[in-house]
Amino acid sequence: MVFDFRNTEKRSKTLDIGFNGVSVSADFRGTILQISAFHPKHGIVLAEPYGQFDGSRFRDTPYVREYRARMLKSIKTGTPGFGLRFDVEAHDTKITLDGLGRATISFRTVEGLAITTSLRVNENGEVIQSSEVSSSSDCPILLRFTMDFSISVNRASYGQLTEGGPIPMPKSENKFSFTDFGKSFLVVNFPLDAQLQGSLESGGPRVDMHGAVQETTFVNSPVKGAYSQTLDIPPRGSRTLTAKFALQSGTGCGKSRNAETSPALGLPLLWRDQETTSRFIVRRNLEYILGNCTVPLSPSKHAVCLLTDHVALPLGWMRDNYWQIQFLTQVYRNFDRLSIGKNRAAYSEEIRATIKGHLTWIFRHAQRPHHFWHRSYLTTGRPKDGPVFQLDQQCYPLLEVCDFWEIFPGEQPFVEEILASDAVSQVLDLLESKRDPLTGLFPTDETPGDDLVKYPFHFSSHVLLWHTLSRLAKVITQVTGAPLGQQLACLAEDVRDATLKHFLASDPLPDSLSFSYLVDGFGHRTFYHDANDLPTLFAPLWGFTRTSNEKQAWHNTMEFAFTPANDGGYYGDGAFGGLGSVHTPGPWTLGYFQQWKYAQMTGDNQQEAAAWEKIRGVMLWDGTFSEAVDSHSGECTSKAWFSWPGSMIGSGLLQPGVIERYL
Repeated sequence: MVFDFRNTEKRSKTLDIGFNGVSVSADFRGTILQISAFHPKHGIVLAEPYGQFDGSRFRDTPYVREYRARMLKSIKTGTPGFGLRFDVEAHDTKITLDGLGRATISFRTVEGLAITTSLRVNENGEVIQSSEVSSSSDCPILLRFTMDFSISVNRASYGQLTEGGPIPMPKSENKFSFTDFGKSFLVVNFPLDAQLQGSLESGGPRVDMHGAVQETTFVNSPVKGAYSQTLDIPPRGSRTLTAKFALQSGTGCGKSRNAETSPALGLPLLWRDQETTSRFIVRRNLEYILGNCTVPLSPSKHAVCLLTDHVALPLGWMRDNYWQIQFLTQVYRNFDRLSIGKNRAAYSEEIRATIKGHLTWIFRHAQRPHHFWHRSYLTTGRPKDGPVFQLDQQCYPLLEVCDFWEIFPGEQPFVEEILASDAVSQVLDLLESKRDPLTGLFPTDETPGDDLVKYPFHFSSHVLLWHTLSRLAKVITQVTGAPLGQQLACLAEDVRDATLKHFLASDPLPDSLSFSYLVDGFGHRTFYHDANDLPTLFAPLWGFTRTSNEKQAWHNTMEFAFTPANDGGYYGDGAFGGLGSVHTPGPWTLGYFQQWKYAQMTGDNQQEAAAWEKIRGVMLWDGTFSEAVDSHSGECTSKAWFSWPGSMIGSGLLQPGVIERYL
């Protein structure tokens, strides 16, 4: 799909590609606003034209929001990034997202030049920015170009709106130097133990840029300087300039490159047929997860961390990751419907390696100093936050194992190894220790929206716990035959009974049963529903509600969710009003998904169509979705990069009975 960007209002976010754990964000001229890569100590390091996050302002929420939006501001103001650029006015800009780790930007100039810039990430993590300049003029044309060195090698900030424990920032010291007789350059941040190596080629040979920038150290700022030159474009001819960048851990001389080898440049398009909006959403969210969110800890992809996004919070969250993996699983299962192209096998292998590698990361690398899985993680497996206990995040890894066994039954030895691990036994023991002896309920410190709870027991987390224990019981029985399977099955039913006993209530509407949001087990309760509370939505599909009264209570709960009575959760004003969250006030794209899915579950075609129009209306230009939007305009108000909603919508499109109608 080709995007025409003559309408600047469409330029709402960066152009994002990635491959093998290296991500690139660029503007619509192809200049680079961020390269990110794995670091074995710091998790994610960046090369960007911005100063590092101010480590004294982690709890300054407006500053955190402003820092997250730095690339969006560059897009809006037209401020270029680093790398290669041309000092011309661009017309008829078009962008082609042509595969995993691949994008092409083309525009023309009034002088009759056509400039096509390809961005590629190869399998070794090298970022290639190559521009071909072609002339339609019968006269030679002189074109001014710039190689901008405004680069700072930074650590990802990991700054949160609800800060769970800042990780101190290392010093920002960017030492700039030339190597290879001026034909390569280095930006080295010694306190960070990371560097960016770069070069510029003109028609093949590397360009000597020595002397363009003073070799010095830039403290708390990007490098200042650029190399500018004039390119002579022959009549009816063309010239090519290529910039290459490699962001690496360590501070040596950079990795030598073998000119005789040609590492793979990402992966070609999964399919090339005409795309509907639905197929575009599926493809682009698949590419975003595999390209920008999948971070292998080694080239073998034995262990893989999944990021929820590669910009605002490049961390692993068990909750978000589960739904990302669910989407990958749905794509894997539906390849016969989606693609018959020759590239299908390569994507299939990428998906399988990611799913298995993520389980390895969870059970072998994600640290649990307090025996439970933490709120969020660095790619290294280090917990980002303090010992905050979220009940739902203990469930998702166990559920992920169950799903893996279902789709890959030939992986029994791997599943047996996980089930026998300390992680499974310790988490189950810890859950049992937290069970309240009076109510039979399980407390949580925070909701799935990362917000503190007023009362300790949370409804959707209990639905999820019941579902997880039920699924895990069956898998353990099938795989190992151990008595633990039957024990967990009994515990699951106890959880369901206690949940129904304490959460069912005849509020907020008299004579109408609903499920409470939070309870203390002694009669105090709150009524609310949040865009993050997906297990509540899925309760009937999972089999949690069985009797007519239980099913009606679920209907009442969901109907309440989409009304102003859902204070702090529903934002109904405007064309894009909908379900959201107190965490970030306003409609959430996850809320539109819930409305869309609920309408399908209840057979409400009118509401399904209305929700789908909202989903289409808030979709970003590249087929992905933000966290929250303005209820009137549908424009992003929080986190332009967020894989969870796209994963839910993509999975929803691939469900039986839906895929036939939408794809």
